[in-house]
Amino acid sequence: MKPARLALVLPLILALHGIAAAEEARFTILHTTDLHGALTDYDYLADRSADRGLTRIATLVARVRAEGPPVLLLDDGDCIQGGPLVSVYQRDPGGLPEPMMAAMSRMGYDAMAVGNHEFGFGLETMAAARGAARFPWLAANVVRASDGSPAFAPSLVKTLDGVRVGVVGLCTPAVPAFEDSAHYAGLRFVSPVEAARDEVARLRGAERCDVVVLLAHTGLERDPLSGVARPGDTPDENWGYRLAREVPGVDVVILGHTHVVVPAIETSGALVTQAGARGEQLGRVDLTLARGGAGAPWTLRTRSARVMAIPDSVPADSALAALARPYHERTQAALGRVIGVATRDIGAPRGRFAPGPLWALIHRVQLEAGEADVSLAALPDADAAIRRGPVTLRDVARIYPFDNTLGVVEMTGAGLKRTLEQSALYLAAYTFERDRPLAEPDLPAYNFDSAEGVGYEIDLTRPAGDRISHLTFRGRALDPAQRLRVAVNSYRLNGGGGFDAVARAPRLSHTTREVRDLLVEHVRRTGKLDGAFDPGWRILPDYAASPERPLIDLLVRQGVAPIGEVLRLEPEAPALRGDLAYWLGRAFGWRAKRLSGAFADVPDSLEPWVDGALQHGILGRAASNEFLIPFGPVTAREALDWCENAARVSGYAIPPGPDDAAFRRGLLTGVSDNADSLAPAVLGYPGGRLTRAQLLGLVANTRFPTLRVLETTDFHGAILSRATDRDSRRSIGGSAVLAAWIERLRAENPEGTVLLDGGDCFQGTMISNLQFGRPVVEQMNALRYAAAAVGNHEFDWGVDTLVERAHEMRFAALGANMIERRGGRIPRWARADTLVVRRGVRVGVLGLCYRRTPTVTLAANVAHLRFEDDSATVARAVPRLRRRDKAEVVLVVGHTPAESDSLRRAVSGDLARLAQGVRGVDAWFGGHSHNRVEDEIGGAPVMIAGSHGQVVAVCDLVVDPVRDRVVEHGARLQLTFADAVTPDSAMAARVERWSQTVAPLAAVVIGRNARRLGRGGPESAVGDFVADAMREGVHADVAMQNTGGLRADLREGPITRGDIYEVMPFDNTIYTLELSGREVEQALEDGLATNRVTQVSGLRYGFDPDAPAGERVTSLTLADGSPLPLERVYRVATNNFMATGGDSYATLGGGRNRLDTGMLVREAMEAYVTARCRGGAALEVSLDGRIRRERAAVPVGGE
Repeated sequence: MKPARLALVLPLILALHGIAAAEEARFTILHTTDLHGALTDYDYLADRSADRGLTRIATLVARVRAEGPPVLLLDDGDCIQGGPLVSVYQRDPGGLPEPMMAAMSRMGYDAMAVGNHEFGFGLETMAAARGAARFPWLAANVVRASDGSPAFAPSLVKTLDGVRVGVVGLCTPAVPAFEDSAHYAGLRFVSPVEAARDEVARLRGAERCDVVVLLAHTGLERDPLSGVARPGDTPDENWGYRLAREVPGVDVVILGHTHVVVPAIETSGALVTQAGARGEQLGRVDLTLARGGAGAPWTLRTRSARVMAIPDSVPADSALAALARPYHERTQAALGRVIGVATRDIGAPRGRFAPGPLWALIHRVQLEAGEADVSLAALPDADAAIRRGPVTLRDVARIYPFDNTLGVVEMTGAGLKRTLEQSALYLAAYTFERDRPLAEPDLPAYNFDSAEGVGYEIDLTRPAGDRISHLTFRGRALDPAQRLRVAVNSYRLNGGGGFDAVARAPRLSHTTREVRDLLVEHVRRTGKLDGAFDPGWRILPDYAASPERPLIDLLVRQGVAPIGEVLRLEPEAPALRGDLAYWLGRAFGWRAKRLSGAFADVPDSLEPWVDGALQHGILGRAASNEFLIPFGPVTAREALDWCENAARVSGYAIPPGPDDAAFRRGLLTGVSDNADSLAPAVLGYPGGRLTRAQLLGLVANTRFPTLRVLETTDFHGAILSRATDRDSRRSIGGSAVLAAWIERLRAENPEGTVLLDGGDCFQGTMISNLQFGRPVVEQMNALRYAAAAVGNHEFDWGVDTLVERAHEMRFAALGANMIERRGGRIPRWARADTLVVRRGVRVGVLGLCYRRTPTVTLAANVAHLRFEDDSATVARAVPRLRRRDKAEVVLVVGHTPAESDSLRRAVSGDLARLAQGVRGVDAWFGGHSHNRVEDEIGGAPVMIAGSHGQVVAVCDLVVDPVRDRVVEHGARLQLTFADAVTPDSAMAARVERWSQTVAPLAAVVIGRNARRLGRGGPESAVGDFVADAMREGVHADVAMQNTGGLRADLREGPITRGDIYEVMPFDNTIYTLELSGREVEQALEDGLATNRVTQVSGLRYGFDPDAPAGERVTSLTLADGSPLPLERVYRVATNNFMATGGDSYATLGGGRNRLDTGMLVREAMEAYVTARCRGGAALEVSLDGRIRRERAAVPVGGE
């Protein structure tokens, strides 16, 4: 710290005083979009409650209004059509008002943009709904065709907290492509950009608006960051990118139509946001303006946007629920009516990638109703199905939720082919790459039509626009000039999705009846649905929709299967014995050069491969037969026998003895077994017949087994989780949820999974700490961990306790670089590495401790240990694992940190250094840094799975055991969302047992918190609270607390002992020691030297992290702002970790007159809360500026 730097303080204070004197205004915009009739918190198609709807949104709106600043409530269109409730209402209003307008008027909406679906029921229905609304419908770009006058109000002006706010409404001009012309008769849709420019200029000028908002029912046609066009749009459908960039004077752009969530994007001076669809989200924009005084112009100071999911904890608004009740009851009654029966499940077993009973039903109805030759139809929901049994109106609404009507056009064979080519753009080019999707991810599925009445193939290995081949009609090649009656829905009839060939075709008929009504009529007329269908088209490769696709693609990538031989594999055809010999021979390279003639019935083309299999002894009893019967079907038992034999003779790690069940179960990974043909064969029974796709799946699993490595790390005893993912706002973590996720991920490769942990398992929560980590060991044993690295916090209770936990582990505790000073060996309770066998592959797992462990745990607890250089340790150990243990795969799991960027790449830190510098490791797994890392360095995956059981790292390694190497890998981080799994019941029962003694203690309320105290920023509210509590608890002059010891925020509301424990889980005691003022400054410098901002009490300081080491403290005073005498001696309170030099606080480690008070930091925190909450008061902690990040001053005039 230099005295000259204080010269900046006075001007800064004066500047801040001037800002504080300025007049300030705040207001909030809340917005919904694409509600599609979502009045209630109910999913009518799934027939269950849902976290959605205006009845729930109303509660959130009321809460925001209660915050104080004025609220502008807007909707961005597509409100009155598109859901079962409004469809039922439109068929029979029953004397009730339009439901959405009634509810939105009750909620106090200020305005709504007009969406394309507002036109869906026709102009008369739209006019009635508009008349029922007690708020304006806005659309500046919709005009009367006769004179160009506005058909709707172009904008709204409201004054909020003295600020004039203009809202411009806009509608997608693509309405004519979506709707029948009668639904917009007399109207014209002009350019949204031109209309917005004119209206914004008027609002900024004549209306003197301070803030302008575009409320536009249209989406982003381009990625706002990259500028890449969004594919698949109807022409002129989406304008959001242009509106944000080409309309000057706009502050906020609220979008809709595309049903996506855009939390907040800044582009060209505008803030862009979009709030999803169907009432599942509520958008919020907060704005702050300032001016020098009354009459001065307002200046926009801050704006922020976010989109909030509707949490399950938010109840429905009682008044709005009462309004919605009659609509809900009428909807449920209508949807529950039985109209027929299904004799089997009618669904889409292969989704949109193959014909199926559900698609055939839609086609059949369109062909019949339209008296057509050909039907074109999309599959609305590939997951929907009509289950066997009674068929209700709800079933039909589920499989066809749209309000489309039916039309018939005349097309030529050439026009139909062009249409099918356009439809095929939805499908991705087939490259045989790993994990490549079959569909283009950015193209909407409703633009993929299949055709019934013709036969054809879609060859995805060919360029787009030239994929349709073998197009036939009634058994013959389709003549390009052939005229056909083609049935289509009204969306496609009007050119929806850009299908110009359909839109331009002559219309032969168009009924006003909805396709859904025609489906209902068909079911009622036929009485029974049998699910019969004739597959008239297919995708090439023809196995693309089969479960075995990844395995067959693997054989192609590895050069085993030529593309020409698998393009038309006939995946459902029976597999033959000759097929098995051929593909095993190709997989292992066993082609005999000299033919034996051993089997009289083997054709010449097959004989080299059969002889190769014979020479390697894999044919078993068949080797002694005169005839192989190559064209006879192969049984599942035969296939497993030959595959296991091939693995054994190739040196796989399979135990001696025949029929190894575990290895055979591994061969079934990713292979379908719908007819139970494979499972009995594992147990030694013949099993059923195999398909060709199943056979190639078994061969791929034999030749290239896949290992799945799962990693967790830094669990810190997080058995009871209340965590929320910051992006999705979904609940994550907790032992029962984590267990369910691990079992789900393991079930995808049960015999090939290795479960590892990166350390810091036990320490961190009351439920674990009070039982010294026993519950966590029990949990890890139950989940069948293979190994865990020893983390620094494993030593927190001393080595004796750690040894007890290690002896309870049914998995290896690893620390290859952890050496006892006496004896120079790894402690007996730990190991350097372990070897496991999965699917015939030997996997060596090497474990590492954090090399700086003595600085991040109590030094006394590890004084007997030496933590050696990790790079040298790995470099020595990897060759030994491969040589001594014959490991074909080597994994390293360590309590090893990394710094990561926004793309989760490991940009620096120990893990990145190791992966860059040490070769021979197939995958690296780290920990300690609590971040999420998903990277690849030197060809090997590098991963860290966050912390607290909120993430599981998933790494799949495809192994070539013949050449002892990994040939492919894939990696991802899986968040443990609680709503995506059923919590593991056995683990939940354990948690209940562990909680019985701890829960009553954790639930004791000791006070109330006025507001949430967070840990973020240089100065944190939690840091102020803890430091103040420590200083007060031992009557010290100064207190210091490391940020790494603060493990959780303190939530608003009641404060329990459990809450205090979450903030400070470690059993740190308070030390007092004496330091001079100069040493106090140096202690702060010690922290800044390792990028740690020390939390303090009794002091105020500024710092510049970019200044030279030793000069980063830029200002330092006592709490009252008076100078800190550098020679005076102060009594300093800190925790025992820092007092003994932890986190490199060497100055604290050298303090004089040291005293361990024996008081836990938690005890001081509890006493502090209790004292401030007497008489019903609340804990009030606010940031007071005691820690500031500031730039170092440039000395003036020298020193």
